[in-house]
Amino acid sequence: MNRESRRFRWRETLATVPLELRSALSLLTRLPGGAADSSRTGSAAFGLVGAGLGALAGATALVFGPDRSFLGAASALAVLTLVSGALHLDGLADVADALAAPNRRSAERARRDPAIGAGGAVAVALILLVDAAALAALPVADVVAALVVAGSISRAIPAVVAPWAALGKQGFGAWFAAHSGRGGAVISLATSLAFALLAHSLRSAAGWFVGLAAGLAVLAFLTRRMGPPTGDSFGAAVEVAFAASVVAQGAVR
Repeated sequence: MNRESRRFRWRETLATVPLELRSALSLLTRLPGGAADSSRTGSAAFGLVGAGLGALAGATALVFGPDRSFLGAASALAVLTLVSGALHLDGLADVADALAAPNRRSAERARRDPAIGAGGAVAVALILLVDAAALAALPVADVVAALVVAGSISRAIPAVVAPWAALGKQGFGAWFAAHSGRGGAVISLATSLAFALLAHSLRSAAGWFVGLAAGLAVLAFLTRRMGPPTGDSFGAAVEVAFAASVVAQGAVR
């Protein structure tokens, strides 16, 4: 699919919202109800599905840790990991292993290796520790909103970047970039911004902006180092954007 045809997919996207949602659920979660479609990424619904994941995690945090903030944070992250199938954490681990390799050939071999290396293990452990610490530092009343904003903007990152990304030769990243339209990018970004604005707080606005900036920066860096975005690159960007958003929200008083 060339860039000219990708440019006008937003008209089709608006007319097929239910299908977009089902495709997004299929790609981003392990929940029933999703439907894989080889010609549809569901990118327009990524911000909405991310917000839903954040709300589910936030509810879990309130149930399991209203008076024990770290337990609540850990429970929220456990739910996110289970519902998403650790999809993005796996991408982060593969990217970290690739970046730790001594040369480009070894990096690609490490990225494709299903086993997690030392770099990947450390990256996953660090990102989860940062997430948990940042969530635990938030006031209990703001945890749900923080997770909704972080979940929404982080999951919107692949949708926002894909239509403008260079097309790889093969793999999930190439398929996703080729089938994601600019209309989906606009809708997903606008959805995530709407959730941030609904919170009516500087904390949520900061989380949205910092999460977006972090995700874009990670993908720009990985594109320079590793070439056109892969599924692993998108996954790493999602995890970093999520962590950055939560940290930023915790930093605002």
